[in-house]
Amino acid sequence: MENDLIPLLNIAFFYLKFRPRTIKETREHLYKKVKTTHWSHEAVDKIIDHLIELKFLDDKVFIDFLVRSRTATKVKGVFAIKQELNRFGIDKELVDKYFANTEINEEKLAKKALTRRWEIIKTLPKQKRFEKALSLLQRRGFNFEISRKTIKKFEEKNDII
Repeated sequence: MENDLIPLLNIAFFYLKFRPRTIKETREHLYKKVKTTHWSHEAVDKIIDHLIELKFLDDKVFIDFLVRSRTATKVKGVFAIKQELNRFGIDKELVDKYFANTEINEEKLAKKALTRRWEIIKTLPKQKRFEKALSLLQRRGFNFEISRKTIKKFEEKNDII
């Protein structure tokens, strides 16, 4: 690594400090930085290659990070996760390969996504309750069939109580 690129490398390390980043995200961030400095796009590309070599940048690791995050906290379905990965600039083939090799229980995720909201909407009339629940689940990236099954399970539980 050339000595004149060390400050640019430090900028990249600071950017990577807070959460995993994609290669595209990091490249765009550094390109913005070079507009106001003496470095070039070639220098940024050298830094990116160096970070990949050091394993600080790895889109496969980022996919795993985002999927774990979106299935644990703000729960989303596979469709929404794929859309988000696309926005982050992850190669579609890499995403498809990941989901082909990783099993995700979307019904369980849909149940988790609806659980908190159900307490609020369970007293609504049946049609309105279905519409609200369906809307929530579809905004979170769950398809109609999974959404319908999940709502039906909540309805059955609600009738027992």
